[in-house]
This record gives sequence, structure tokens and C-alpha cells, in this order.
Amino acid sequence: ALAHLDDVLVVAPAKARLEFSLFAEAMRVRGKRQSWRVDYSSIAQTFLLPAADGSQRYFVIALSQPLKLGTTNHFHLVLSFDEGMVLTEADPFRVSMTGEQLEELLKRNPTSKVAAKMAGPVYEIVAKLIKGFSGAKTFGPGSFQSALARPEAEGARPWIACAHKAQSGGLYPLEKGFFFLPKPTIHIRNDAVRSVKFSNVGERHFHVAFLTKDEVHEFQGLDRQEYAGLVAWCKDAKRQLRCEGTKEDLLQQQAAALAEDSESEDDADFEGQASSESEENDEAAAKKAKKEEKKAKKKAEKEAKKAEKKRKRAEMKQS
Repeated sequence: ALAHLDDVLVVAPAKARLEFSLFAEAMRVRGKRQSWRVDYSSIAQTFLLPAADGSQRYFVIALSQPLKLGTTNHFHLVLSFDEGMVLTEADPFRVSMTGEQLEELLKRNPTSKVAAKMAGPVYEIVAKLIKGFSGAKTFGPGSFQSALARPEAEGARPWIACAHKAQSGGLYPLEKGFFFLPKPTIHIRNDAVRSVKFSNVGERHFHVAFLTKDEVHEFQGLDRQEYAGLVAWCKDAKRQLRCEGTKEDLLQQQAAALAEDSESEDDADFEGQASSESEENDEAAAKKAKKEEKKAKKKAEKEAKKAEKKRKRAEMKQS
């Protein structure tokens, strides 16, 4: 192998410690229970995102050809690294490549930053290695900022804490899509979204669902303080996603209904005012008739019960 990564924590599709061996055309991912060959040509893109707990960094490898685990296909590998894992110049990561091999890699991929010795945060080193060998672009978080962020204490917070079914995680609004991490790993591209539906908007939480051509991805338990920011993000001119069920939409619908009622009242004949008293009289008469009908019904039921009792007594005497 030209480079080797040992004991890497992978949190999706299944949590395990795996080895990554990088060769010229592909990398081998191997653990105790699984082994995959990943061609670099199948790596569509990668993402480097802060984990929702604030102490980890996710490196997501998105694949055009899925990995099979059991009977299920998986299109993402999610690697997790501690933020504090840093290699120094005195003890750097070393690749097993000659100068000629490094030059050949640079010719094949001019953006490669793979070097004989590499220092810095481990997640950055891994990102540089995968990008250097595969040529796939690496994307970071977008400009979205959580309403619950505390920059002075924890820095940026480009995610919203939520749950998908029984799994808790973070929803990441990116410039060209959304990610839910870590598991199940869900990537929703903006161009695949038909509508974004907001529901159960209460005082503390709300739900949001992304409707695509083939699926509905629903996320629950988003903090109510995130509502305005997420709606604005979806409706922004860069994205222009169709939103349904927002409070703003409901208010617009109510305003439209009131406007229609107002127009119908304006178009009504002036005789409506003169006939208001007769309408009230009709309403009172209807109520009185309903009351009388109810009274008669009760009386009939009472008489029927009496007749039934008499019938039973007569049968008892005959027997």
C-alpha cells in the first residue's frame, strides 16, 4: 500500500474500527467482519463536517457504487475523528511513496496535497489523502448557523439537533443540500427536493419533512428556536425550495379566506340588511321546532317503555 490508516473509527454504515489501505487505483477497507474494495472512480465527493457533540469531526465518503453490508446497499462511509487528534512535525504521518510516485500522483491530480510527511489534525490528513488519490472534491459546512449556537463557547454550529425515526443526530443544511448524520446517513440534494413540509409547530419543537420524487425524509424534535432560520434558509434565493405548512403560509391562507369573505359581503344585495330580522326570527323558530321535536321524541320513548312493561306483565299472567 502507498498509504495505510490503522484503527479508524467508522460510525456508518456500522460502527467498527477499520483499516484503510490506499493503492494506486483503489483502497481496501477491512475490519474483523467486513472487507471492501473501493475504486477511487466510485468516490463521488467527500464532506468534512463537525459532529453534533462538538468533540468529533465527521469525514463522509459519498459513493456512486454502493458497499454491501448483509443484504443492504450503503452509499456512504462516515469516519469519525477526535478534534484533538493532531500529528506534529516531530511525529508526522508518513506515506510509503517514492518521490517519483508523488510526482506521478500530482500529475494525475494537480490539486493533490499528499506529501511524504504530513502533520496537522488527523481528519485533515485523511481528507487530503482521499482527495489526493481519488480527485474527489471535499465540501465543508455551509453558512447556516444554528439559532442555539454559542460562538464564544463552542464556535460554529452548522447543524440542528433532531431525530430520524428512533435515531438521534444532526441535520446539516448545506449550500446544495442537506445531510443527516451519523446514522442512518441521509443526503438530500436541493435539486431532488419537491417540497419541504413543516408540521407540529409548537412552543418547544417542530417537525420537518423533505419530499423527493421517490422518498419522504422526516425529522422530528427540532427545537422551536430553529424554525425561523430553517424556513428562511429553504426559501433563500439561492435555494428557492417550496415550503408547505409554515405559519407564514397559514396566515396567508387565512388572509386570503378573509378577503374572499369580505368581497362576497360587498357584493351582497343591500336587502340583506333588511332581511336580517326575518333571518333571526327564522333561526329562533327553527330552534323552537327542534326543541319541540326533541320533547315529542322523549314522550314517545316513555310511552313505548310503558307499553313494553304492560306487555311483559300480560305475558307473565298468561303463563
